[in-house]
Amino acid sequence: MKDIKKALFMKEAASGKGHNILVEICIAVLLFFIGSTAMGFIQVPAIIAYLLSNKDYMSMIMTGRLDTQKMLSVMSDMPEWIMIVMLFAEILLTVIVLFYCRFFEKRKLSTLGFVKKGMFKQYVLGLLAGAAAFSVVYLICVITGSVKCSGIATDIIPLYITGYFLGYMLQGMAEEVLCRGYLMVSLSRRYHVTLAIVASSLFFAFLHSANSGLSPLAYLNLFLFGVFASLLLLDFGNIWIAGAFHSVWNFVQGNVYGVQVSGMKVSNSILSTSYTNGMEIINGGSFGMEGGLSVSFVFLAGIIMLSYHLYKKGDIVDLQELEGVNGGSSSTISVTERGINITGMDSITSSEDNTNAPDIKNVNNADYNNYNSPDEINADNIIINKDADVLDGDIIKNNNLNSGINAKETDTENNNVQKTAFNQDYFKN
Repeated sequence: MKDIKKALFMKEAASGKGHNILVEICIAVLLFFIGSTAMGFIQVPAIIAYLLSNKDYMSMIMTGRLDTQKMLSVMSDMPEWIMIVMLFAEILLTVIVLFYCRFFEKRKLSTLGFVKKGMFKQYVLGLLAGAAAFSVVYLICVITGSVKCSGIATDIIPLYITGYFLGYMLQGMAEEVLCRGYLMVSLSRRYHVTLAIVASSLFFAFLHSANSGLSPLAYLNLFLFGVFASLLLLDFGNIWIAGAFHSVWNFVQGNVYGVQVSGMKVSNSILSTSYTNGMEIINGGSFGMEGGLSVSFVFLAGIIMLSYHLYKKGDIVDLQELEGVNGGSSSTISVTERGINITGMDSITSSEDNTNAPDIKNVNNADYNNYNSPDEINADNIIINKDADVLDGDIIKNNNLNSGINAKETDTENNNVQKTAFNQDYFKN
């Protein structure tokens, strides 16, 4: 059975104890509920302002007669500035999740994938990839005749287009922070990465249960999107590319090509698109193209490509090998603020047969910094901490290959003790 290695920022998150899967999902639901409530403080005043300016609504209020059909019409015809305000309010969901992780779980923001190195490049790459991916979806629909492009729309309002773009940049990242940055990474602290991907992707799909036009195929595509975004996060080692892909994916389908975004109709777009009746299986119908086979094909292809790339990098391995590297009985080493930690050495410290095992004691920062050469790091200067964060065994292995194993044999009665030196510059970096 195969599994995926954790990205470096996920290993950093693993230094804290993870919760049970049900607890993690409940926390994610609670964060979503709190975030939605906080967003309401921005969205509700905007909706009230719209209703007070609507003649039909005010007429019903003045006469005291509530017409259900007319009320539904009023709510469905909300101006686009209301939708833009709602998108901007999504930033509060991001703030809520980051606040919880930082102050309740004591996690650094980098453990959610907010890696500083190359973040601008990765974000731009995500924007380009998201736009290209949906363009392929749209092209499939055009070739199959399931949609028809009528050319440039005549009622474009550039200010609204700009507002939607900025709003989707916040909305897409908010969903990635909750579903991937928080939930997937949190689950990976206690469970296999594959399970974390599946659970977080299902959670992402069910978050859209209230959207109009939802179908079983739309649920499947939302799940596939979650798997694709998770693999993107793992392959590139940061959340920037996944957030940018998600954001521009929504913007392009709604405000460039003029199709529904997960059931939400956007009237202000650059191109004008019409659907062909009877071809809903491909174009997605009222849910938008995310409810059709064209999106299924693109995301399945994307999942295969990312999986192959992870496999070629050696990040997809047998489960037993992965457990041997990240845990189990093998010895692994990590560097903390207190010094060098070794985990997985129970057999050395507890076995009665290891009478010649070296003494183990603490190494503090001053001692470590005073080492001038690898020879000075010996078995007498190592601490054992069973709960220590664990670096990937391949890092240690590669470091040994690059820096060499400095082994000295000491004559004892029956045992030869091998001392292994590590490149201190690697750990400092």
